[in-house]
Amino acid sequence: MRYLQPKKPGKYVMKYKRIIFTFVFFLFFTLKPASLFSDEEKTEKPEEKPVQETKESLQNKEIRQTIEFYEKKKKELESREKKLAEREEKLNILKGSLDERFEKLKILDKKIKQALANLKKEKDLHEQNIIMREEKKFKDLAKVYENMKAKKAAQIVNTMDLDVARKMFSYMRPQVAGKILANTNPDKAAAISKALTAKEVLMKK
Repeated sequence: MRYLQPKKPGKYVMKYKRIIFTFVFFLFFTLKPASLFSDEEKTEKPEEKPVQETKESLQNKEIRQTIEFYEKKKKELESREKKLAEREEKLNILKGSLDERFEKLKILDKKIKQALANLKKEKDLHEQNIIMREEKKFKDLAKVYENMKAKKAAQIVNTMDLDVARKMFSYMRPQVAGKILANTNPDKAAAISKALTAKEVLMKK
């Protein structure tokens, strides 16, 4: 039995198949990859954030910046307060030291014033003692001349210092003093009388 061999496709059939294959190839590599590429672009392209989300982000950023600003100011104020507290503490220590020194100076001033008062008192007492001793001396001298005869006493008075004679006659009894001056040199007697009068005028003033 003779086998039938398949007939080869005709020339026009092969040409038709090639056209169809070319068309399919064009569709596959042109249209389909474009859609794939568009999907890839969709996946790779970042999504745009909504307007509301952007506003909230800006608000959060402003709030965060505001909080950071006030925290910075708070730290600055705390630092200033700390420095002021330290200065105040130093000033209080200095004030305490000055107060202590002032109290010591007050005590020292009081002691100085007391010492000056004591010195003045001692000086016054010393001067008073000198005056009292001088008065006693001239009182005793006046008694001596009162017990002498008037002429003899007058002779001594003529050679006596004027100030000494004045002081002595100031403690003498007037009657005795008059008798002695009557026997004293007239010029000397006049000078003694004048000195006694001047002393009395000064004492009255």
